[in-house]
Amino acid sequence: MHDYYEKMRKMTGGSSQQDVESMLFDIAYALDQSAIVAITDRTGKIIYVNELFTKISMYEADELIGATHSIINSGYHSKEFFKNMWATIGRGNIWSGEICNRAKDGSLYWVGTKIVPFLNENGIPNRYISIRHDITERKLLEEKIRKDAEVYRKIVEENRKLSSNDQLTSLLNRNAFGQQLRATLQEERKSGSKLGMVYLNIDRLRDVNDSFGQEAGDYVLSIIAKRLKNVLCAEDIIGRISGDEFAFTIMHATNEEEAKRKTGEIIAYLEKPIHINGNLCTITTSCGIALFPKHAKTASELMMKAEKALHYVKECGGGDVKMYEPGTATKTLERILLESELRKSVQSGHFTLEYQPKVNLSRGNLSGVEALVRWNHPDLGRIPPDKFIPLAEETKIILPLGEWVLREACKQAARWKRQRFTPFRIAVNMSPVQLDDPAIVKTIKRILVEEEVEPELIEIELTESSFANLYEMRDTIQRIRDLGMHVSIDDFGTGYSALSYIKELPADTLKIDMSFVKDIDVNENSRAIVKAIITLADTAGLNVVAEGIETEEQAKILRSLGCREGQGYFFSKPLPPVDCESMFSKSVENV
Repeated sequence: MHDYYEKMRKMTGGSSQQDVESMLFDIAYALDQSAIVAITDRTGKIIYVNELFTKISMYEADELIGATHSIINSGYHSKEFFKNMWATIGRGNIWSGEICNRAKDGSLYWVGTKIVPFLNENGIPNRYISIRHDITERKLLEEKIRKDAEVYRKIVEENRKLSSNDQLTSLLNRNAFGQQLRATLQEERKSGSKLGMVYLNIDRLRDVNDSFGQEAGDYVLSIIAKRLKNVLCAEDIIGRISGDEFAFTIMHATNEEEAKRKTGEIIAYLEKPIHINGNLCTITTSCGIALFPKHAKTASELMMKAEKALHYVKECGGGDVKMYEPGTATKTLERILLESELRKSVQSGHFTLEYQPKVNLSRGNLSGVEALVRWNHPDLGRIPPDKFIPLAEETKIILPLGEWVLREACKQAARWKRQRFTPFRIAVNMSPVQLDDPAIVKTIKRILVEEEVEPELIEIELTESSFANLYEMRDTIQRIRDLGMHVSIDDFGTGYSALSYIKELPADTLKIDMSFVKDIDVNENSRAIVKAIITLADTAGLNVVAEGIETEEQAKILRSLGCREGQGYFFSKPLPPVDCESMFSKSVENV
């Protein structure tokens, strides 16, 4: 204490003990007004408490003085916790930590605590002063976030299980099969292993439905699924891809002969007669096979080529097995026509953009728009996006088409800026195929420069499937953000998201998938998922947009849950640029 006294004397510039004591009194008074203070003797018996201590603990001073701190022990901490605390201060060291105490009325409160030992002339503690600050609100918020995260994890796990499995056969559905195949190929690529993938169709399953009924057809599908599980190895991936189509891997198929031999053995087992209501039903199957890495190096390409081989078998009458061959003509006439017209339409300018507004849910004003591509063919009419976008991705026509969409959106952004509308972002969807293009960042930068558009006026919107290979895509996405553009994640909550992703995603905005919004007014699970996503996004500093809002009730619930922005037919359907401008004008007038 003498050393502190000397330091205080030098700090005050005074020479008398009165000057030092005066300053110490001022410090003690200030501390007394701002912190919860208690002093105990060397045994832990309380000899002084300030008013803030009595206020938070709800005990009177005379109830506390003479007692020990066990009077406010909540039972939250272990004996080991206090043993370590006493060991620290007993050695003359300062102890810091967070303690949960119990007030007189039984309520719990948290305090950030620092305990300072006062030493006698022999260096042995003879009393202790504890300085505490109320941190209850922060601890409650942390606990709420933890619980919300746990609820979100459980609900998402359950929903992912339901969304990943085919309900009839319990096999993986198409999306989940593709996801697992991607992960498996990554491992096989590292080890240099090979594998085969088989695309299988049950021939004329409709005949079974017509003869025995729909339930009989479902029964056949379930039997095929069980037989696939029985005959394949535990490490093989099995999925039901569509109504009467299955896909599975043949691990360690080193060449075409081995893959065809193994597939033949599997088919022989699958085509054994099936008993249906006392009748024997015999089925036949058609199969297409593709090999990794001989025919394809990615999961999507492997599936596509196995499917092409299957189509060839079906066009030849079915009931056979075909290994993929480069250049095999397996496309249907419709597909050939559609692909041809798609290529010509990109060059001929048969595409247009419509813009769907995003609305601030609290203020009701425009916060941005999403650019949506439309194909208006002069002869075929309007072709829906879900029909031509997958084809464009598969054939990589999406690369020139995506570049056109981005350029048109930039031109429109520049046009609206010249018209002096209030600045807002235009969101442009980007396919994983585009994101995988090594030149994508240079392409984006070039378009921004050529169209003279500020990067902050354009938002790149990625589907959650883009993050299946998060670590491979992270650099590309970050480089896009480094240009000054925002990045949003569409369909969040339905695919590859995990709690850890929210911290790691190189993005600015999450778009909650419409599947959670459509029944948010009647489904507690959907409401819980949305609330958890919003809470977790807030902690990560991400904006949240809910899509697919169709009713006022949905909008109200989302607003009450803390969602900032919304999009959907309740506010507006996608509109041509001119029709959007009336909304912009209103937005300007309300500023």
